[in-house]
Amino acid sequence: MTDFSEKFMESRGEPIIHNGQTLHLSHKFPVKDGDVLLIFIEKTNSDCRQGVCIDITGSCELNGEIYNMGKGVRMLFWEDTSPEEIKLTVHTKRGFVWVENIWEKTSVQVLSSTNGENVTKESKHVESRYYGSAMIVEEIDNGIRYRCNDWHPDENFDDIVFTVTKQKEQ
Repeated sequence: MTDFSEKFMESRGEPIIHNGQTLHLSHKFPVKDGDVLLIFIEKTNSDCRQGVCIDITGSCELNGEIYNMGKGVRMLFWEDTSPEEIKLTVHTKRGFVWVENIWEKTSVQVLSSTNGENVTKESKHVESRYYGSAMIVEEIDNGIRYRCNDWHPDENFDDIVFTVTKQKEQ
């Protein structure tokens, strides 16, 4: 079992080599202002809910709605609630967007009440980029396939597999 977080801390977040594979904590996906990205979640294999984050310095458009939160926006797409194919128009001057895998973690707290009974409190949070988290970045026609690990320190890179491609200009 491998904890990639120590290796990524040593590399200051830059890609690392592990067992002959280049691993990324997050990935700079090259774009031009107005590019349409097609995001497709191919499969998941995890106890945690899996997703994709596209972090844009700028704004974006999804299904006719503009998302503009000041300097940037983080768009989260989940395996169980996203359409089969996501079309995201990005507006940025940076020349790239950040792509990373995310997962939802459930925490349970047992609290004592004043009457001596225990109360269970459950909370969910979005997690990324720690412990066993890493991505294999594979070039495909017009984009990238991402094979990802979530926080579990294994090396199967199948917790979520997704593609990000650019829509071909017509």
